Amino acid sequence: MNPPLRRTALPRTRLGECPRPDAATATLSWVDLVAGRLWRADARPDADEPLGAPVLLAEFPGETGCAVRAGDGADWLVALGGAVVHWRPGTPPAAAPVVAQLEADPGPARLNDGAVDPHGRLWVGSIGHRRPLEPVARLHRLGPDGTPAVLLDGMLAANGIGWSPDGTRAYVVDTGRRLVHRLRTDPSDPTAPPRPGGPPLPVPQGLPDGLAVDHEGCLWVALWDAAAVVRLAPDGTELRRVELPCSRPTACAFVGPHLVITTAAVAGEEASGWTYTLDVGVGGPAARRAVLPAGG
Repeated sequence: MNPPLRRTALPRTRLGECPRPDAATATLSWVDLVAGRLWRADARPDADEPLGAPVLLAEFPGETGCAVRAGDGADWLVALGGAVVHWRPGTPPAAAPVVAQLEADPGPARLNDGAVDPHGRLWVGSIGHRRPLEPVARLHRLGPDGTPAVLLDGMLAANGIGWSPDGTRAYVVDTGRRLVHRLRTDPSDPTAPPRPGGPPLPVPQGLPDGLAVDHEGCLWVALWDAAAVVRLAPDGTELRRVELPCSRPTACAFVGPHLVITTAAVAGEEASGWTYTLDVGVGGPAARRAVLPAGG
């Protein structure tokens, strides 16, 4: 018998996103993108209930695409509107200094999901404000010195980002085109630019959103409007499907063998907006911490 999907006691979110496990503190963080809230809970990989009581860390003044731990302490890099800001607990979130302005504010796009590469650099995508989506989204990378670079442009919605266990391949979702881009990367050489890693993987059902890569190199992709998370082989073959009681899962992450799934609230769907967990029998790496930009 398959283990049950569990609804956690974490708060309901308008748009839960960017779940990130941190090994140093044994915690999981996530954001409510629309509300601008950053949350944290204890991560307990060996427990049936892998997440502890939630703690609200900060409430930012605007849409918060992602938040990642940075440096060796309690610092964070947060995608706020079109900028990446550096926030320290105990300081006002509204006063967090801007590290890099990656999208014009106001402008055609805002920052979205993000993750940290093997060299400690934040990769963060963007998504246009207008619907239907326009090809104004980009994939940005923020260097340790604060220098930004655009790795991909002309996307409809740059979303989930992850790396293979050996760091030689990056996966980047373009939600609007229902594709997962594959890029070849060099974990030993930070100066090597990413190169095409084969044709993008098509996702025929739903809209691919956030993703996580497990220890075996397979991708777990949340399918917005398809009420499911799928496990894909590196070549795109579907290996497993986790059905959800709500239509819009947004992202996923691992706490030990437990897959943590965030969702978006949908009018008329009582089961939406909550966070779910499921023991899937395989884990994935903790999120990397970003190198704090020089001067941060």
